Amino acid sequence: MTVRTGTARTGFTLIELLVVLWALTVALGLGVALLLAAMRSNQVGAATLRDLSRRAELADQFRGDVARADAAPDRLGELAAGPTCLILRSPGGTHVVYRWEGGKMVRTVCVGDKESRRPFPVGTDDMTVEFTRPAGDRPVITLRLIEAPARGAKRQSEVSAALGGDTR
Repeated sequence: MTVRTGTARTGFTLIELLVVLWALTVALGLGVALLLAAMRSNQVGAATLRDLSRRAELADQFRGDVARADAAPDRLGELAAGPTCLILRSPGGTHVVYRWEGGKMVRTVCVGDKESRRPFPVGTDDMTVEFTRPAGDRPVITLRLIEAPARGAKRQSEVSAALGGDTR
């Protein structure tokens, strides 16, 4: 009978396995954190693009309506123009009314007795809208979007258009 001494070991110790498992756990944890951060960044970017698209659509519609209008009357039936309401009259007798009501911008087109309303989502809940109409033949009408979040800086953007279009 032969006795072997100093046989070769062919496995790993428990400590070596624990070190490998710890390293894999750290690597997977970092990967998950990176993936979650990328997904959140993607969501923020998509929301920002949506807001910009909505505001661009509103700006284009507003500029077109103001350019087609020949007057901005003070009243239309029970409606009175003011900081939250703009009334535009086009040469054909059509009226377009922009109103800020209940935290939403609503564009109403009045042709005779018929009305069509279209809401414009303009941003977050902390957004307000203000219209300015200076006096004169061809005033420049301004739509001001004011965002005043509970935390952070107050931001505002303006869209202006000449009543009746460009007079150059």
